[in-house]
Amino acid sequence: MPVVFVHVHYPDVWADMAREIAAAFDRPFGLVITCRDDDIELASVDTPHLVYTRRLRTENRGRDVLPFIRALREMGDDFDIGLKLHTKRSKHRADGEDWRHYMTDSLLVGEGGTPDALRLMERERELGLVAPLAHLLPLEGRIALNRRAMRRVAERMDISLDFDELAQKRFAAGSMFWFRRNALRAFSVNELEDLFPREKGQLDGTAAHAAERLFALVSERAGYWVTAAEALPGLLGASRLDAQSRTALTEEAVSRTPNPFALPISRFWGRHPYLLLAAHHAYVRTPKPIWRVARQLLRRFTLDPEARS
Repeated sequence: MPVVFVHVHYPDVWADMAREIAAAFDRPFGLVITCRDDDIELASVDTPHLVYTRRLRTENRGRDVLPFIRALREMGDDFDIGLKLHTKRSKHRADGEDWRHYMTDSLLVGEGGTPDALRLMERERELGLVAPLAHLLPLEGRIALNRRAMRRVAERMDISLDFDELAQKRFAAGSMFWFRRNALRAFSVNELEDLFPREKGQLDGTAAHAAERLFALVSERAGYWVTAAEALPGLLGASRLDAQSRTALTEEAVSRTPNPFALPISRFWGRHPYLLLAAHHAYVRTPKPIWRVARQLLRRFTLDPEARS
């Protein structure tokens, strides 16, 4: 029986997600909710297929990642396949709600009351993680601010990192995905909690951002393979999947599926990592109203030439 893990920071967003989850399953499933306050009233998932709901109180630290790690530890080996979600709002972006829907819809879509990703995971026992549509992104250009945090998290899990090799890998951006319990076991059997700082509105460079970039890698190091929602039709339609064919189908689907929420400024930072580091240090030391204006100017004047046309 699959288990849905949801970190609820915004109860109003959760009310929408509860309806989406109820509509997606026509089979038994469990639900684990992490939330910062036991007194917050949360919407129920109104479906007869929900077997149980567990609610865990977690402090507001580590974004959605540390609560997820704690929930994994709490659940132990009581499940095999899980779905990690959170009430993503992305207040620093005007399209944050559309972005959340785009991701969760691609993870919940399916026929006959079984999400497509779950159907493939039940069929392919070596599949460890399925990222949302267009969110299995290259790590190249997305490591600079997180290098130190990634190394510290990986060391706690006894995982060696070669950053040149890592730059050729992909990660599940947005920290929502289907996963196999054993593929991410390293996150729950190692002591990581002291690596997560208190929340100060950080946009990057924390243990939560590091873990986001490591979930897929940890799954692969555990002997599993990783794919994304855009590859599901081809993978489900294949009569036989060996390592070569599943890699080819995944890479072909991922390479032809652009991410509509990737800002041109992201490509600018990827080409100029040292400017990104300088901007990050300026951000943490600059009053937030000033930085908001600066960020708008940066977006305006760092667009790629083709994006301006």
